[in-house]
This record gives sequence, C-alpha cells and structure tokens, in this order.
Amino acid sequence: MRDVTVGVDGSPPSLAAVEWAADDAARRGAMLRIVHVIDRYPYRLVDASALDDQFADLASRILTEAEKTARDRSPGLGMRLENAEGRPADVLRRMADESAALVLGSRGMARTAGSILGSVSMQLAGHAAGPVVIVRDRPRRRVGEVVIGLDEAADCQDPISYAFEHASRYNAGIRALNAWTLPSHGYAPEITIDVDAVRAGQRAVATHQLARHRTRYPALPVFDDLRTAHPVEALVDASREADLVVVGSHGRGRAGSTVMGSVSRRVLRHARCPIAVVRPCTRH
Repeated sequence: MRDVTVGVDGSPPSLAAVEWAADDAARRGAMLRIVHVIDRYPYRLVDASALDDQFADLASRILTEAEKTARDRSPGLGMRLENAEGRPADVLRRMADESAALVLGSRGMARTAGSILGSVSMQLAGHAAGPVVIVRDRPRRRVGEVVIGLDEAADCQDPISYAFEHASRYNAGIRALNAWTLPSHGYAPEITIDVDAVRAGQRAVATHQLARHRTRYPALPVFDDLRTAHPVEALVDASREADLVVVGSHGRGRAGSTVMGSVSRRVLRHARCPIAVVRPCTRH
C-alpha cells in the first residue's frame, strides 16, 4: 500500500491539507507521510551553515504541529515525518511518483524557508505522475458527493477511476459533470444547431466513458449531470456542494512542456472544495 504524502510549511492551508490527507490515509489503510522541504537556494549568497540551527528549529516546529494535527484528526494513524532539502517542486514531484496521492495546501506563506505551497502546488498539479490534491480550507461537513469533470475530447479513464475509488471509500455518490458551450456563428447567423442532437451526442460520450466504472461499482450512486455551460463555471458551481472535484490534466512532461489545461487551472483557483488533478488525459 502506497503512502499518502502531504507537504507542509506551517501555514493554515498546509494544516488543512494535513487533515484531508489524514482522512484519506485512514480510509485507504495507508501510512501518512508528512514532508517539510527546506529550500536553501534563496540563501546561496550567504553562509547558509550559520542558518542550520534556525532551519532545524523551523522544520521541527512545522513537523511537530503537523503531526499533532494529524493525530487529532485520526488517532492511531501510522505516519512518518521527513525533513528534505532541495527545490520544493522537484522534491515533491519525486515523492508524488511513489505515493497514492500528494496533498498540498492552496497557498503558502512564501516568506519562510521551505515554503512549498502556492505556485509550487500549481506547478505540481498536472505534471506529477500521481494524483495531486489541492486543499484550501479545513475539511467541512461531508455532503457525500464526488464530482468528476468529463472531457469528451480526451481519454480520461484515470481521473474517472480515481473519482470512483474515492467515492467508494467514503460511501459517497458520483456527479459525472459534462458541460459544453454551443459554438457561436455570429459571422454566419443562418447556421442553426440541433441542440437536442448535441445533447444526445454528449450523453452518449458520457455513457461510454463511465460504462466500465459503473460495472465495477454497481452499488455506487451516479448522477449524470449534462449542462450547457462553460466547464469552469459548471465545475466551480458543482464544487459548492461537493466533497471533492476530480479533473484530468493534459500535462506531458516533468519539465512542464505542456501546461495544465486552462479548465483545470481555473477550477483550481476558484473551486470551493478540494480538487484532485489526475493525469494523464490523452487528446483524441
């Protein structure tokens, strides 16, 4: 069983991430791996050895607080604490590759050594090999729903699998959200669109994408949510009454040669619940 890894920097969002990760590890029956990364690069022009005691004290305080938060959230959970050095995005990407999930807060303090959140979480979401979960706030009252954003233009079985597995562990239902906007033909107003045919086509795509997952989890409630709306608006709206939103990513490489899709990136910025970004999604 792979560990659930959470990156911490002492900020409130990182402690929210610890609580979410502790819940996830407990549900999986996995270990919780709490990691603090010290980045010495900003101090390369000074004698960093003189800061060793300060770095060590900071790391100890951050990890101790994170451990207490996890213990309070899930007593008896197996966990290990790690203090690592390096570029946070590089260190955490390697850890994500060997983890069941990498969990991060939505933004960091950015003024302290080892701050790993904020822009780093955006770098990792969509480019790490494993799922990356971004958490903004402390876990709220569960509503029992996981949203999966479907993409008719891509083969996104991994994100769908993650959503169904997560919902199964939490006894939650699935909202399979397929949102699209009709093309605009302002330059050719005589063109008409059969909206019913478009809707039928979108429903057929969603049915195909979900078929094997419905078979694997026959007892899991699944609600097909087809909307004529911009995908970002639809997903953000759905996030208001969801425990988790799962989206796919088209990111290609570890160097970020292809950025995360604009929909996933914008949903990360505006969603009201935790977001799981799962790659890969392959464009047709």
